[in-house]
Amino acid sequence: MVKQTLDIGFFTSMYSQTNGTAHAVRFLSEAIVKHTGHTVHVYAPGIQKPKDIPKNLCLHNFFGAKIAPKTGLVLSFPLHKYFFCQHDYLDVAHIHTHATFGSMAINWSKYIGIPMAGTHNSPLSFYTSQYIPVIGKLLSKMDWVWRYERHILDKYDLVSVPTKSKKDLLRKRRFKEPIVCLSNGIPDKYFVDVKKNGIRDKYDLDNKKILLYASRLSPEKHQLSIIKIFKKIHNEYPDSHLVLVGSDGPSTSHVQKIIKKKHYKEFVSYLGRVPFHDLLRLFNTADVSCLWSWIEAEGLVLLESMAQGTPCIGSNSIGISDVIRHGETGYLSTDLEDFKQKVIHLFKNDDLRLEMGKNAKRVAQNYRMSNVAKTWVELYKFMINELYPLRYYNKERNERVRLVKEFIHKLPIVNF
Repeated sequence: MVKQTLDIGFFTSMYSQTNGTAHAVRFLSEAIVKHTGHTVHVYAPGIQKPKDIPKNLCLHNFFGAKIAPKTGLVLSFPLHKYFFCQHDYLDVAHIHTHATFGSMAINWSKYIGIPMAGTHNSPLSFYTSQYIPVIGKLLSKMDWVWRYERHILDKYDLVSVPTKSKKDLLRKRRFKEPIVCLSNGIPDKYFVDVKKNGIRDKYDLDNKKILLYASRLSPEKHQLSIIKIFKKIHNEYPDSHLVLVGSDGPSTSHVQKIIKKKHYKEFVSYLGRVPFHDLLRLFNTADVSCLWSWIEAEGLVLLESMAQGTPCIGSNSIGISDVIRHGETGYLSTDLEDFKQKVIHLFKNDDLRLEMGKNAKRVAQNYRMSNVAKTWVELYKFMINELYPLRYYNKERNERVRLVKEFIHKLPIVNF
């Protein structure tokens, strides 16, 4: 039987860093302790402990080497911890990254006899070509990286992905069921009504139509492509401005160099990483938000913008295609020329833009983190009571799949 208060283990290579996976893990851990009262133990490298930590959020920091100062990425191989688990108080393991800390979590879970859930956000093969010199491009074209991830995820009792298109990708790559679709969610604080906020005056944005791109400056986000296409947007709609906001990354120097040029500096601004209240006001004051990426797990910045009633335009790609409802909360685009036309169309049609903004704000309510946290607790209990015993007694996988299908019908924000 499930304990009244669960001890949940979060295993991740990213927690305090500046990227989507780290944010998703941190926000979920904080929401579970806040909205459900259960205890979360986070095992990760490079944890930056906040001043006020809830007593039921336990942060276990591991040694690692910071290999990317701009993003805070920490590389850690806790080999000495793999086979020596002293945390036998855990009731369930939730594994968020599947190399190093994922392997450690599997060994710990087997040792103490607890179920394992795994959230799969971004496939490793999507990043190897960009972040591993030379050999990375070769690995991304081969099946080795996918094979490794299949091997790891096959050991979990349950796998979750943020979007249906992401599940379709995994199934195409021969990942096994049960795989459920459950959003990473956004914290409830993104829904605060900021009303008139003065943010345009603060950043000298005047009264122009604003296209907002909020993201870490990184090659896979294609900010340089958006800057170049915005020049054409500005030529057709001069009363417009592109605002880039987000933390430093591999593309920072390239972005700063191009926006200093005469042809761009008058209608493109890079604000860097801004305080949260300013970010919220920028989401609110923007006329359109965008995200141009082909490897998103979900595209949380779009949801954050939608929570403030701003329509979005994004690439018709995995993750983003599930978040933007084409023609209702914004538009999906297949190429940059189409992107340009859709941005101009929304800039010119105030009534349509406002209507899409209202739809976006309504749809965003489905992604509140408080609801996502409560849903995960129900899944944890289900795993402890029903799924783990099936694996323990070596029952057929299809029996586990059947149970999951039946159970998630009780959970309104989960799909199979």
